[in-house]
Amino acid sequence: MPRDRPIYIIDDEPQMCRSLEMLLALEGFETQSFPSVEAFIRDLPRLPPGIILSDVALGGLSGLELLQTLPSLDRSDPVILVTGHADIPMAVAAMKSGAADLLEKPFEAQRLLGAVAAVRDRILQSTLLEQRLASLSHRERQVLRQIVEGLTAKQIATRLDISPRTVETYREHLMRKTGATSLAQLVRFAVEARVTCVPL
Repeated sequence: MPRDRPIYIIDDEPQMCRSLEMLLALEGFETQSFPSVEAFIRDLPRLPPGIILSDVALGGLSGLELLQTLPSLDRSDPVILVTGHADIPMAVAAMKSGAADLLEKPFEAQRLLGAVAAVRDRILQSTLLEQRLASLSHRERQVLRQIVEGLTAKQIATRLDISPRTVETYREHLMRKTGATSLAQLVRFAVEARVTCVPL
């Protein structure tokens, strides 16, 4: 699998940055290090989407604050947080804020590489799903929206002025195009991709 996303390391310990850079470079990753969240945010507009590996406790803004700030900066880069003092409240706060993982120092190299691999797998699956959903016709997306709303085939048919059998045909197309193996999975795919803002 190509290492197509750079990894941005945010840590105020130069030695830690160098160690992580060497480890990740050996695995074929492009890396760039920053001494603070503020420095990273300054450079963010020119940085391509990547995977962020940030210490929690930094001199200025924390890694957790970065995680909470990213959406307002119109970025959705996955964030793996690293901390020397993990506790349950911090873990809960990290997960609620959308952290991809929380690693406690000292951690083994394989633990970090496993966390990065898991993030990359999720990115790949999300990209594939976006591509599949992009291939849907306007009518298929309309039917999918009604399915997500919980309507039956008969109700969808009435709302869209088509026959129930046509609705079933569209549903079969949706299952095939998205790769969903069940109606529940189809709905989950649609919700994850926010396929609900389709005009009727």
